[in-house]
Amino acid sequence: MADERTPLRFDGRVAIVTGAGRGLGREHALLLGRLGARVIVNDVAIEHANRTATDIRDAGGRAEVSSASVVDASERIVRDALDAFGELHIVLNNAGRGGPTGAFVDTTDEQTDVIIGSHLLGTWRLCRAAWPHLSQQRFGRILVTSSSAAVGSMGMPAYSMAKAGLIGLTRSLANEGAAVGIKVNCIMPIGYTRSAALNPHEDTRRWMEDNFPPELCSPTAAYLVHDDAPCSGEILTTGAGRTARLATVAVPGWSGGPDVTIEGLRDHWNEVVAMDGARPLLTSRDDLPLYTGRAAWPG
Repeated sequence: MADERTPLRFDGRVAIVTGAGRGLGREHALLLGRLGARVIVNDVAIEHANRTATDIRDAGGRAEVSSASVVDASERIVRDALDAFGELHIVLNNAGRGGPTGAFVDTTDEQTDVIIGSHLLGTWRLCRAAWPHLSQQRFGRILVTSSSAAVGSMGMPAYSMAKAGLIGLTRSLANEGAAVGIKVNCIMPIGYTRSAALNPHEDTRRWMEDNFPPELCSPTAAYLVHDDAPCSGEILTTGAGRTARLATVAVPGWSGGPDVTIEGLRDHWNEVVAMDGARPLLTSRDDLPLYTGRAAWPG
């Protein structure tokens, strides 16, 4: 653990950053490059990827481009990193296509396939491709990019579904990675990017454009993939210079025991939803101690 006065750097580390040609991914890649990481700039738009890589090199860093798709060629991205730099330590998942699609009933299967494929399955596949290398060396840092839309939003049901799935993936990989030195965390960035400009709410778009330059999300992204990352399995919202934990919680609720009825549930509904005694959940098992009576958890 570095001294609090010591600048945090990434010398000796190799990072893949997906969707790094523009927007948030570009800013993440630029920051990691400035701080000493060797960066694989991944983007299917090769001209934008080349520009990011050139800017990293012009600033004195090292970068190579991989234009492979996270959906169809994640193993190639990992191979590009190993071929270019001989090792891999950090996987920063940022790539994704599609956002607002309108009402649920108007969202097509084609739109859903693109959104689920790029945001959710692309992240899954790149993590799976990198996992053997990270686990073998017993060190790795993975960052997953979700969105506050994961907790529900208007006009983007497929996007919300994909981003919610990434929370479950983060938590599951964090649990598996603990035994092999891999830390996995999730950010919900708020940055005014091309995707944010598609937000259907004009007041939200204007607020984001005025206050949320994407580069202000990058310090949080970088810290969570640093050797000194203080957590695993956490969800952090970040934007406009603010970073905060977003927690999933369980509450004691109400138990009617073996004689539970729908009327009992009606009569005790306030207890079901009361927040007194709430506890954060990092795994599904964290909810089990809240069962009482005959169903009390024996662990």
